Amino acid sequence: MSSQQPAAEVPAPQLLQVLSFWDLVVYGLCYVAPIGPWSTFGFAYDLSGGLVVLVFVVGAAALSFTACSYAQMCTEVPGAGSVYAYARYSMGDAVGFLAGWMVLLDYLLIPALMYAFSAVLLAVFLPDVPKWVWVILIAAYNLGVNWFGIKTSARFNFGTLLVQFAAVAVVLATVLVVLHRTGMPQFTVDGWWKPGASFHGVFAGASLCVMSYLGFDAISTLSAEVKPEQRNLIGRAIIFSIVLLGALAVVNVWTLSDLSHGFQFQDPATATYDLLAARVSPAFSHGLTWVVTFIVAASITPPMVTAVSRVLYAMALDGEMPRFLASLHPKYGVPHMAILTSGALSVAVALAFVDQVDTLTSFVNIGALSAFMAVNASVIALYVVKRKSKQLFVHLFLPLLGVVTIAAVITQMSPLSLELGVSWLTLGALVYFGRRQRAKLHVNATSS
Repeated sequence: MSSQQPAAEVPAPQLLQVLSFWDLVVYGLCYVAPIGPWSTFGFAYDLSGGLVVLVFVVGAAALSFTACSYAQMCTEVPGAGSVYAYARYSMGDAVGFLAGWMVLLDYLLIPALMYAFSAVLLAVFLPDVPKWVWVILIAAYNLGVNWFGIKTSARFNFGTLLVQFAAVAVVLATVLVVLHRTGMPQFTVDGWWKPGASFHGVFAGASLCVMSYLGFDAISTLSAEVKPEQRNLIGRAIIFSIVLLGALAVVNVWTLSDLSHGFQFQDPATATYDLLAARVSPAFSHGLTWVVTFIVAASITPPMVTAVSRVLYAMALDGEMPRFLASLHPKYGVPHMAILTSGALSVAVALAFVDQVDTLTSFVNIGALSAFMAVNASVIALYVVKRKSKQLFVHLFLPLLGVVTIAAVITQMSPLSLELGVSWLTLGALVYFGRRQRAKLHVNATSS
């Protein structure tokens, strides 16, 4: 008489814990991009009255306080939800949901912005190809990079980061050679302060240049995929990334500022490339534009898709988003449904704004800065209010500095950005309380 053996249970897919400290650093650097200051240099220069170096220092300093808050919270809450998980753990479900809702605005719009920006650049060189084709192709590439596992994504990130560093090194070396050959002064104080300069202009410029640093926080979305023995290094990876990116940005804009003496910018959006065309050569500027287009499409956007999918996954696990978003690929261990959904949304936004890149740019910062406020508040709520911590410098003073500096930056944002932020927050509140009300009615109906 034969006896049947019980079927072995197939283990549920899990996020793979394979990332190291340097994987996290590379991911953060790719997301933020060492070449980021080139796109905001002209705007920061105009808004600050030429104090572009000081503006980038203020921007990095403002975010460094928040980086310290991330370092505190990621060791306490090692989940994949980043600011959503931190605010939820420290201040409750409602605040956590709204913090996650606000950061989704940033994480969904930045890929869309990069798709649209790349399509516009490529359309200049290949005008016969419609912009929507470029949006679809770049999004499909990003899907492929993220689909086959987080370690595969990490390898792509490392390769494309090398291209970014090479581009930055070539530009810096070329500018320094031109300055030396023409006898122009190098590393002058003009980019730091001038007669008639104002702090209002500095903060106005900083409100825009912080976009060059946005994304360092996305490292925390990978907390659940770090090697267990290195999870305590997530905070260090965040701080290391913002410090290195800040130093690179300062050197970058300092040399460009010196090169721009006596030059009149016509369009802030193309200031870096116009300057290089005039002071180095048109061919050099043209070639750099091609390189930047490749970097934006192939290097910067994949980490953005990774970040938004992890936040959606974490919120879905807690029932704050549709449950299907918590599905993991059985082979590759990635939240594939969250990747597909966020990708579709980003493509839709990119296609809608492919001819209005300036408008889309103004929408991006408010979500990230709102999330940064929530992270600083989480540190204060958890350690000072709940646990009565005596380490007031780390748990109160630094987070308060983060709140104050970010608030100062937010006040300088465009009215359109602020209106979008308030509208998105209001919609999030309606979604949250609507879901709670439906759940309460369901419970009452079931019990009766």
